[in-house]
Order: sequence, then structure tokens, then C-alpha cells
Amino acid sequence: MYNKSVAITGSTIEKTTKYDYFREDKIRMELYRIILSLYDEGCRTFTCNLHSFIGLLGADTIVMLREADKCPEIIFSAVIPATPYPADADKLYHALYDDLMKQADNKEVPSEKDSTGKAFADYHHIVCFYDDFSEEIGQVRTSGVSYTNICKRI
Repeated sequence: MYNKSVAITGSTIEKTTKYDYFREDKIRMELYRIILSLYDEGCRTFTCNLHSFIGLLGADTIVMLREADKCPEIIFSAVIPATPYPADADKLYHALYDDLMKQADNKEVPSEKDSTGKAFADYHHIVCFYDDFSEEIGQVRTSGVSYTNICKRI
């Protein structure tokens, strides 16, 4: 009951917020609500693709929830892509990425085809940020796994 896993993945910062800090705050609040809810449902391992901005914000939220003792048993698994930073990442993104890598409980190296570290079907739930007509959201939908697309909520 308490060993379900969640994938957090999505678009780069340019496609997610375009450095709009008000929108980033809305995404962070939504992630906080979703992660806390999934934790209450028994999800303990959260795998975050740090190459996606939503994965980076999700990882930061997970660490914050753990440190605040709201989710003491949460496990943060970081996906380490071949290229650690997206091309459009600024220095703040680099610093946050480096700090989160130090706080990760597990580190996974994905295959070239898989951005989350394992097949979507291996997860209980997927939290993502994709345009409704993107190829990636199509892959999420065809996986058959329940998902929350934050893009639709912001």
C-alpha cells in the first residue's frame, strides 16, 4: 500500500514558464498540493526528471515537504540525463539542479528513449507538464497510467 511510485516529467523552462515567476509560483503550489495528495494515497517514491523544469520544481517541492516533516518517508529519485542542464537554463537553474542532486536518495540514468528512467507503465501516477497536442502527452495517455497534466491547470 505504501510503495507506489510517481514520475514527474515535462517540458523545459522555456516551454513551461518562459521565466514568468508568477506562473512558476502557481506551478509550485499545484505541485505541493498534488505531491501531498499522492503521498497521502501511499505514494512514497517520486522520480523526477531534472532536465525538465517541472521535474526540477517537483524535486524541490519533495525536498521541502520532507524537510518540513509533512512527508517524512518520501523518497526522491533523480533522473540524470546525459546533458545535465537544458540549453535554455540560467545560473539559478544550474545551482538548484546541483543542490537537488546532492539531496537525491537515488539516481537513475535513463535510456535514450525514456526521459523518466523507466517505462511510464511502471508508475502508479504521472505528474507532467506537456502541451495537450505534444507527442509526449500522447505517450503518457497510451501508457494507461493515471496522470495529472499541470499544463491544463495553470
